[in-house]
Amino acid sequence: MSTFFTSEILVLPKKLNSQESLEAIKKLIKEYLQTKPDFQSLENLIFFNQEHANFPIEEVRNIQAEAQYSPSFSGPSKRAFILCNFDSASVEAQNAALKIIEESPKDTLILLLLSQKEKLLETIVSRCRIVSLLDKAKAEIEQQEEQSIKITWPKTYSDAITLGEAYKDRSQAQQILSSLIALNNISSKQKQLILQAYQDLSRNQNVQLVLENCFFNLVDLEN
Repeated sequence: MSTFFTSEILVLPKKLNSQESLEAIKKLIKEYLQTKPDFQSLENLIFFNQEHANFPIEEVRNIQAEAQYSPSFSGPSKRAFILCNFDSASVEAQNAALKIIEESPKDTLILLLLSQKEKLLETIVSRCRIVSLLDKAKAEIEQQEEQSIKITWPKTYSDAITLGEAYKDRSQAQQILSSLIALNNISSKQKQLILQAYQDLSRNQNVQLVLENCFFNLVDLEN
C-alpha cells in the first residue's frame, strides 16, 4: 500500500463524450500532474475507458491486471491510472475498483475523472482527495472543440455521410449548423433546411441521422 500517493477525484464540467473533449482533458491532466514533484516528465500515463461508454466492470479487471506490473523508470517519475467517466460505473464496478482505489499500487496515482460526484459510492469518495477542475476544464474543452470544427459545405452524398459521422456531439453539431447558416450566399431553402435540423437537434433527435438528412437535402439542392 502506498503511503504517499492517494487516489484523487477530478471533477469536470461535463461527461467526456467526444474525442475533442478527451484530448482537451488529457492536456489539462498533464498540466495538473506537472504541478506534482514526481510527475515532471509524465513518462507513464495510462487512460482507461477512453471510448466514453459507461464504465464497465471489465475495465476494472484491466486496471487490476495493469496494476500487477511495477512501473520501471530510470528517474523519479511515477505513473498514473486515469479512469474516464468513472461516475458512469455501476455499483458492482465501483465495488470491484474500491480496493485498488484505497490501496493504490506502489508508485501509482489513480485519478477518477467524473462530472457527477454524487453518483459515486461514499466509500470511494471518502478515500479520495477531491480536486475541482471545472473552470479550467470547461475553457480547455470549449477551445479544443472550437478548433476542431471546420466549416465544410457538403457537395456530394459522400460528403454528407462523412460530415454526419464526424460530429456526434449534439452541441458541436448545433455549432456546425449555426456556422453553416452564417455563411454568405445561401438560399432561403438551404437556410430553412439548416434551421429545421437545428430544431430537430433541440428536440433530442438522433444527432447523426439529423445531420445526414440535412446534408443529403443540401446536396439535392445543389444538383
